[in-house]
Formats: sequence, structure tokens, C-alpha cells
Amino acid sequence: MQKLKTYTSPDLLILDELGLKKLNQNSVDDFYEIVSKRYEKGSIIVTSNKIFEEWARIFYDPVLASAILDRFVHHCHFVVIKGDSYRMKQSEQAIKKLSEKSKNDA
Repeated sequence: MQKLKTYTSPDLLILDELGLKKLNQNSVDDFYEIVSKRYEKGSIIVTSNKIFEEWARIFYDPVLASAILDRFVHHCHFVVIKGDSYRMKQSEQAIKKLSEKSKNDA
């Protein structure tokens, strides 16, 4: 009960990389409970690289996934970011610099 309050009491809950790993059934049930209790009472920011159609697999239960999505999208604002990953861009730049340094040192 105390753990549930940890996730339901803040004004803002941020869920980063939702769907990166599949949740087990107990976790999905708990997650639904959190989303349901926060619905229209507290804000949630969600980041995910999964499209909504994939959420049924992540949450194992299409009905539960639909109920979670229904609560998320009811009063939501979408920000869709397209393009390369910021971390990948940084890595590519670092590799390019190392490559140029190696050429210059040779």
C-alpha cells in the first residue's frame, strides 16, 4: 500500500522509456492501479518508442492495455519526436573525431 502511494501522491509522475521491457502480469496490474488512481488527479509524462498498437504485447492483456491507453490519451498532449537519437548523434560525432585524430596522427 505504501509503495502505491509513492506513485499516486506526486503532482507529476514521469515514466521514461515505457515499454522498453515487457512487464510481468503482477506489474501490469499494479501499473493499471497507479494509472487509474492518478486519472484526472495527477499529471503523467510518458516517453516511449513504442506505438500504441504494440502496447497490448507490452502489457500482456489487450483489454488492460486499452484501459491504460484510454486514461493516458483522454486529456493528453502528444509530442512526437522524429529523427535520430540524440545519444546516437553524440556517439557518431565522438567516433568521427577519433577517426579524424587517428588520421592526423598517422
